[in-house]
Amino acid sequence: MDIENILSTIIIIVCILAIYYLTFLQKRKQEKEIKKMQDQLKSGDKIITYSGLAGIIEKIEEDRIILKTYPDNVKISIEKWAVAGLDDRTIK
Repeated sequence: MDIENILSTIIIIVCILAIYYLTFLQKRKQEKEIKKMQDQLKSGDKIITYSGLAGIIEKIEEDRIILKTYPDNVKISIEKWAVAGLDDRTIK
């Protein structure tokens, strides 16, 4: 192998490692933001879950949330990790 082939191989490997590293960092940052949001939830927050359920937090327990769904005010218990985000839509 000559020096050009070695340099080309090294550049390709460095590029692949850089893309993998940046992707991993972005995913890890996103997971931290979601975990922080889940830890800061409080009664009265409007949320939506990964499965698409939406409602208002009635009560927060250690690792569970009592969610009051709308429009019928049905109360269900879900795991905290199931909360995908805050729901900023208006309730009719």
